[in-house]
Amino acid sequence: MSSQPGGESRLDAELVEQAKSGNLSAFEELVTRHQRGLYNFLFRMTGEVAAAEELTQTALVRAWTGLSGFRQASSFKTWLYRIGANLAMNYRLRTRPAEELTESIPAPESRQPEVEYLRHRRERIVREALSKLPADQRLALVLSVYEGQSYKEIAAVMKRSVRAVDSLLFRAKQNLRRLLQPARDKGIV
Repeated sequence: MSSQPGGESRLDAELVEQAKSGNLSAFEELVTRHQRGLYNFLFRMTGEVAAAEELTQTALVRAWTGLSGFRQASSFKTWLYRIGANLAMNYRLRTRPAEELTESIPAPESRQPEVEYLRHRRERIVREALSKLPADQRLALVLSVYEGQSYKEIAAVMKRSVRAVDSLLFRAKQNLRRLLQPARDKGIV
């Protein structure tokens, strides 16, 4: 979801200026505005709750400590997501995805456990396929599909041209289709 022209980003810019002047409550407001979206983004990048929580906190600390160097050439959100994207890519290089031990999931309150099971199974298969994409393709796809960012916003986060983002997304979608084809052939996805 992109910000309204001048609205949300202008408020962010004002909060950034106040935070740069030492106003901690202004930075806390920025955290309140962007923490949930950053966490969701990092969860989609890592596929792990604990990693997403840790990387979110690390990104926010880095944003606070690096705020004086932020020149507002892009929006605060774009800058924050760039910090998060770098952390997520470094994390993915250091770790391998954990293997799940079972495909059974508890559904104590579900009235249709089979439907929940199939939904979770599809989500897991898509997450696994997403994790097999090259890091730059995964990042572009997550920002586009899950975060709803425009090509211009993605280009700013990734420090690439809009044309490069278009190419990355094209390749990412092709690769994801190829990776999901076996599950599609079985009628799972």
